[in-house]
Amino acid sequence: MDRARIARAERRRQALDELEFERDRTALLHEEIARLVLELDGPRLDEEVFARLAPADVELVQGAFQGGPAADDGEEELFELGSDEPGVDREELEAEISRLQAEIAASKRRQEAFERYLDALDE
Repeated sequence: MDRARIARAERRRQALDELEFERDRTALLHEEIARLVLELDGPRLDEEVFARLAPADVELVQGAFQGGPAADDGEEELFELGSDEPGVDREELEAEISRLQAEIAASKRRQEAFERYLDALDE
């Protein structure tokens, strides 16, 4: 039994598992930032774009954003998320985006450390 080979293989497996976890975590953090940015800036963007569209197109697009065709629910009013809704605190959302960006940076540092560990393990 080659104990050094077994230990090396197990450390490789552990490091790869941690590296995969951190990569997945980073992807989820990016998705959450995108969701928050959409919540903050989507209404303003929609207002700008909808102003250039025909009302029928606006209705179709809004329906899709609301989770279904606009013709199904019969709603005429604009779909808006974010800072125009009561109870949404822009400062809190901006702080959360900053926190998530810091988490991404920390995750990337961990990924780099595991990548260096794996490189060193192969030397």
